Amino acid sequence: MAEFSWITMFFLLMRTFTAAAAQQRSDDVVRDGDEVTLPAECFRNMMQTCEKTSWLFTGQRNTAETLFENGKIHQAARNKSDRLNVTANCSLVIKKVSVEDVGLYICTQFDASGREQGSDFDVYLSVVNSTTQPT
Repeated sequence: MAEFSWITMFFLLMRTFTAAAAQQRSDDVVRDGDEVTLPAECFRNMMQTCEKTSWLFTGQRNTAETLFENGKIHQAARNKSDRLNVTANCSLVIKKVSVEDVGLYICTQFDASGREQGSDFDVYLSVVNSTTQPT
């Protein structure tokens, strides 16, 4: 039970600091194996499709990987493409989240000429492994 309280407190503290931080960043904490939807706050209502939206990922190894661009899951993300999806409003859905998914996700949107439109939106994803302790 103490472990649950610590995780709950950590989550509440993260939410408090996130609210005080710049509005172009979000922190999400999910359990191992869950599904998460990362909001595409970079999405502009004037865009009809997600073809000009990209999602980039920087993981624990500090290497950048393109997950989504030109309206589809990027070829470089093929090792996790069966777990990735993009919603109608360009939010990124990750199924069966694992510790390999921990890192920074960056949503960027471009205009028709290829110039970045608006600001990037960053989401830092953390994963907790919830194991029950014998009592």
